[in-house]
Amino acid sequence: MMQISSYGPTNNMRVRRKSSSRAMLGVMILAAFVAVATIIPFVSILHPVSQLAPESVATSAATLALDRIDAGWDQIVPYGNSTCLNGTNVFDIKRHNPDLGQVDIRNMLFNWTFVENGKNVSKLGAQPTYTWRYVGEYVVNLEATDFRTDEVASDTLVVKVIVKADAGRDRLFTEGNASASHVQLDASNSASNYNITGYSWTWIYQGKNYVNSNSSFYFDFTEHGTYEVFLNVTDENGSWAQDSVVIKVLRKPTFFTEHWIGLLFWIPIAFISVLWFVSKMRRDHALVTKTDIEKMKLKSRDLRKQWKIFKGNRLGIAGLVILFIFAGMAILAPWISTVPNPNNSANFEPTLLPGDPLLLPEHFEWVNPRPPSLQDSPYTSYLHLLGTDANGQDVWSLTMYGSRASLEVGLIATLISVILGAMIGLAAGYFGKATDEILMRTTDFFLVLPWFPLMIVMMAILGQKFIWVVLVIGLTSWPSTARVVRSQVLTVKERQFIVRARCVGAGDSHIIRTHIMPNVLPLIFANTVLLIAVAIFSEAFLDFFGLGDPTVISWGAMLEGAYESQAFTAGAWWWIALPGACIVLMVLAFSLVGYAIDDVLNPKLRKR
Repeated sequence: MMQISSYGPTNNMRVRRKSSSRAMLGVMILAAFVAVATIIPFVSILHPVSQLAPESVATSAATLALDRIDAGWDQIVPYGNSTCLNGTNVFDIKRHNPDLGQVDIRNMLFNWTFVENGKNVSKLGAQPTYTWRYVGEYVVNLEATDFRTDEVASDTLVVKVIVKADAGRDRLFTEGNASASHVQLDASNSASNYNITGYSWTWIYQGKNYVNSNSSFYFDFTEHGTYEVFLNVTDENGSWAQDSVVIKVLRKPTFFTEHWIGLLFWIPIAFISVLWFVSKMRRDHALVTKTDIEKMKLKSRDLRKQWKIFKGNRLGIAGLVILFIFAGMAILAPWISTVPNPNNSANFEPTLLPGDPLLLPEHFEWVNPRPPSLQDSPYTSYLHLLGTDANGQDVWSLTMYGSRASLEVGLIATLISVILGAMIGLAAGYFGKATDEILMRTTDFFLVLPWFPLMIVMMAILGQKFIWVVLVIGLTSWPSTARVVRSQVLTVKERQFIVRARCVGAGDSHIIRTHIMPNVLPLIFANTVLLIAVAIFSEAFLDFFGLGDPTVISWGAMLEGAYESQAFTAGAWWWIALPGACIVLMVLAFSLVGYAIDDVLNPKLRKR
């Protein structure tokens, strides 16, 4: 009989340990060899100069500084505009010559020379800016000098200055607005140092071609649609330029389009209330019985107990307070915003450049986006507490109204996804077999699909309407709910009270409605609050990528406008900070409340 020592490892164990340690040592040596064999060639590729002699390195650093000088692309610039002479800058030189230091870069001189209106013009710097005040074609010479080696390199580009054609700003209004539909097409901001001899407006309206040669006139755009009006401007020197303005007339809203959110909310509630009333009267012949009163007392006692547990969660209370603040913003937006209708073009701040007749004498210019100010605007008389965006819209007012879109999308889209996911999860978990297999494979298919590309494709097919944004988010967010509900139903349906209900002859619909749904509802409710945060984040994503409804004010659309206008690099922090912070805070608030509710309804997660 074999005896096993209880005082230490056996010989077999020692052999295994020795063999395993040898194997690990071999693997480590092999990995080190592969790493050295890989890194050495890679380093030699990245730094081939290090293989040269020190003298050759110094020579290459001294002679390769200006071997790739480039004056940039030829440019076409409207009259009166500033442009950047964008040639080889410091970063390009340093990228092509990594051995150059900061002192070497400062020893280089870039000189741009050209002749404008008979005068010699010289601009110094790698990327200087210049305002062109004469129409014509100019050959700009770039001469770069390296003072270390007296090396000189040159290149040229051609700048063509054309007439400035300005058709005005785009218009957006609703069909039936008589004052807005009487549109003034004005080309008076077009300019040239020569006399402008011709204006030509062309557009298509209701299938007919229209042409007008006046600098300013009115036209009635009364029918809904998108119309692009082209302007051609010609001066006496023969130079010409083209610009266009887009007139977008929205369809006059109907009762359904104006109140579809309320109808979508109240019609199901009314339908459920009528069904409950009819079934209650048929069964009890009274709306409220003694049994109902006792049940209400027990339910109120449970709610008080749950509220006491919820109050003990500080993060949940903080999230609830933040949600109440956002709800107040959405409800009181018309009263707390400083601009009554921030989407109305009549309330936009103008952009006035030097020489504009509307510019007040005390202002050199009036350009958007403007920083926050505590003084009313002298042009619109509105207060801009958090400045304006590039269009002249008030950022504070846009943020107040933007809370409405986020809450509407979050609540309605989540309601759609929860109803759809709960129905699929209940059916799959309760009936099982082929029903479970079909529904769960469908759920798995939607789970593995990337949700954001799927929403992009759906929005591209359906169009940029607010109702489609809500439906797309709701129809792509249900799989997680279906999975959670199914797992809960699988455990509930095996309990004894379900078996007894089947034994007394209860049907499937009665068991689901009376026994399973009450046990699944707390889990659905906790999951719903968390899904609202996901829906709000999805809406902000769609709007940021330009897939949302352009007529609806939202935080994602504000960030999209800031990104397109390069507010991130222009330092317009007020345009970025508030909508970005609101998105983060609202998503965080719903998440905190959702986790707190999950702790209340699930005793296993509660801290002990």
